[in-house]
Amino acid sequence: MSEHRIVGAESIIIDLPLRRIQRFAALGADRTAVVLIRLKSDSGYEGIGECCTPSGPWWGGESIESIKLIIDTYLKPLLPGSDPFDTIGLFRRMDRKLFGNMFAKAGVEMALLDLQGKILQIPVHDLLGGRQRSSLPCSWPLASGDPEVEIEEAIENIERKKFNIFKLKMGFLDPVIDVDRACKVARALDGKASVRADPNESWDETTCKWAIPKMEQAGISMVEQPLKRWNLEGSARVTARYSIAIMADESLSTLQDLFRISRLRAADLVSLKVMKSGGLINTRRQADVAIESGLSVYMGTFLECSLGTAANMQLAATLDDLPYGGELSGPCLVAEDITIRPARYENHELQLEPGIGIAAELDHEKVEAFRRDRTYSQHTVTTGKFGQKTAVELS
Repeated sequence: MSEHRIVGAESIIIDLPLRRIQRFAALGADRTAVVLIRLKSDSGYEGIGECCTPSGPWWGGESIESIKLIIDTYLKPLLPGSDPFDTIGLFRRMDRKLFGNMFAKAGVEMALLDLQGKILQIPVHDLLGGRQRSSLPCSWPLASGDPEVEIEEAIENIERKKFNIFKLKMGFLDPVIDVDRACKVARALDGKASVRADPNESWDETTCKWAIPKMEQAGISMVEQPLKRWNLEGSARVTARYSIAIMADESLSTLQDLFRISRLRAADLVSLKVMKSGGLINTRRQADVAIESGLSVYMGTFLECSLGTAANMQLAATLDDLPYGGELSGPCLVAEDITIRPARYENHELQLEPGIGIAAELDHEKVEAFRRDRTYSQHTVTTGKFGQKTAVELS
């Protein structure tokens, strides 16, 4: 037991505008929201964490509002007086208190590990096994549905040395139109960038039979979660049938999910995501099991702002084998951020920032300006060439 104790905890909903509409198979959004978690110790240190869902509860069942309710009602009362280094004991108590709610638990754990790092004056990656890399190749989502716009957007990112990997968000168009769009983008970027596709569970096996060969011929290198998350037997058939890499995302949340994916060979690689897995430690465990099972791993995202992205990068830094990189690109989608030092992308890769804890520092003025429980006025932000004008709520 350490001499330190947690003396306070707070959760705050932050609403942030996006630079452009981000589409998923189920919906599109022009803004995002995160829950900011702050833990204070009796020695004066503060740990910070972020919970983020991809535009609501459609992905995993948790919403920003339910996350804050769960933290305030069930998790926060367990924290005061706790030893911040008793990670296993604290999360055993949380798991006994409530089942699931992985996003809420992940945000609390992120703040807890940040607090531990600050007390010890070390980065979180040292708590997770040690640094193996200092940067991560990341993909950028193309989600307008217009191939000409997406080609132009991709080329601009390549020229600015921000991204040279692109993932087409699919499922919101008719499959024939969607696949033709994806192939057009891939052919235009041939020799310039790697292109992947994400149907977001919107296809069936019949669609895969004609769509995947066509996309493979066009140069698309990976398809993410084409079938429903529960259909692992179907995914195993698709994985065995084609040489293109198939990635499981929605199908994986727990270690038990991973065991089944591995046993069925239902994917070639799996997307690691801190939120869906209940925290950095659980995600690190999943990475170890996946690699030992012969599966490749990929650093996924829920489009976190720079705070959550910094924590994700601490985990990614401990993984020496990421053949497809990751997609920690959320900070480039938000028009406003809540950290003093936004995530840094150079030479097409996200850089690991120096520092202790998760190596992120809050911009307290932005936190106050964008927190949901304030009185707001409207302000218009011009969100760039590939975006639009967005009404932003500022104090």
